[in-house]
Amino acid sequence: MADPSIPPVSTLVIRLWREWSAAGSRWRGRIEHVESGEGAAFLDLQGMLDFLRRFGVKGGDDGPFTGRDE
Repeated sequence: MADPSIPPVSTLVIRLWREWSAAGSRWRGRIEHVESGEGAAFLDLQGMLDFLRRFGVKGGDDGPFTGRDE
């Protein structure tokens, strides 16, 4: 059963960019939850996933997107 306190749809903006330095390069990112205005910077995939979990995305949500609630 769906948690009624979590909206069924969330809009997120995810930005990724590569930074270069004398030591090499690395990817960085920033994610923003549009409805709440909350955002966070991250240096790895785990940081992005931690942010997503705060808005109801669970680790088991890895099935194919069907475009409908099941």
